[in-house]
Amino acid sequence: MSRLRFTCTTLVMVLVVGLLVQCRKDPIKGWTYYHAPPPPLKIVRTTSLIKNCTAPYPVSFTQQTENLIGNVRYFWDFGDGNTSTDRNPNHIYATPGNYRVKLLVMNEISSDSTMFSLSELANSSIPVNAVFGFTHFNNNNFAPNKVLFSNTSTGANQFYWYFGDGGESNNDNPEHVFQNAGSYNVRLRGTCTNGTFNETVRQVFVNPAPRRVVIDSINLMLPRAFQSNRIYIEMYHNSILIGRTAILSRGSYPIKFRRPNDFLGGYIFDFVQFSGNEVFKFLVLRDNGADIPPDLVSEILLSSSFIQSRFYPRQYFQIEPIPFREDTFIDLYLDY
Repeated sequence: MSRLRFTCTTLVMVLVVGLLVQCRKDPIKGWTYYHAPPPPLKIVRTTSLIKNCTAPYPVSFTQQTENLIGNVRYFWDFGDGNTSTDRNPNHIYATPGNYRVKLLVMNEISSDSTMFSLSELANSSIPVNAVFGFTHFNNNNFAPNKVLFSNTSTGANQFYWYFGDGGESNNDNPEHVFQNAGSYNVRLRGTCTNGTFNETVRQVFVNPAPRRVVIDSINLMLPRAFQSNRIYIEMYHNSILIGRTAILSRGSYPIKFRRPNDFLGGYIFDFVQFSGNEVFKFLVLRDNGADIPPDLVSEILLSSSFIQSRFYPRQYFQIEPIPFREDTFIDLYLDY
């Protein structure tokens, strides 16, 4: 018995035998397709923002629908005799009223609909409520930092932003770059055409620009008992493994690891904040061969805040394990 194939991106219909509900790739034609009809459309969220406190009322509508494949169509009925086929339309209600809005989303295999009420518009006026959210661009909150603001205010159609660093904007949904680290009180004022307004304040925190610390070389000192052992070092920034050294054995100490040939996987500590709880960790390990796990010889920690407050910008550090072990330490050479 034949079934319909639906491409995962464009719903091209061809014949296929099979019942697996998943995407597959045809090895000859190169198509990626569904063996069975994909999941139906599902409207998961609708929002409406009223952009004035008195009539006429401009309203912005947005929707979120899952399983969007094929030729997706939208149909909005605004409840006042007007309609739209836009994905996220704007509409002006000329007079107050208790309007019910209907949304229908369709493609070739399914449809979904929802209905909601705009009961606030039945009043001759509505309160102004200033509300906003924000995100750090690219999920990065290091200075200089671009912040994207999302304005979800209702009852207002004019907006004034004060970013707390001297910057201002009149855009509905502005972007702003904070050049320096700090805590900024961002204020939004939303104003209606009749002059009424409302303000809200949120705090935006920007971290100091991260630094990069590069390991140039390591001199490792160990007791004489380890002189004939195969030794290497794993390097961690807090709990994140940065890299490791090659396995070396010396008849005398110190064992010298030099960049780049003696470092495997990495030798750079990125995004160093020089905070109080930040550490560089060096695990000194003894290699026992491929089939036997290595032995931990020593764990040596270096605080990044210790570097900044006591040594920076010097490039040489001698660090010892805690508790102290006789004849065990690292001479560490760093670049910034």
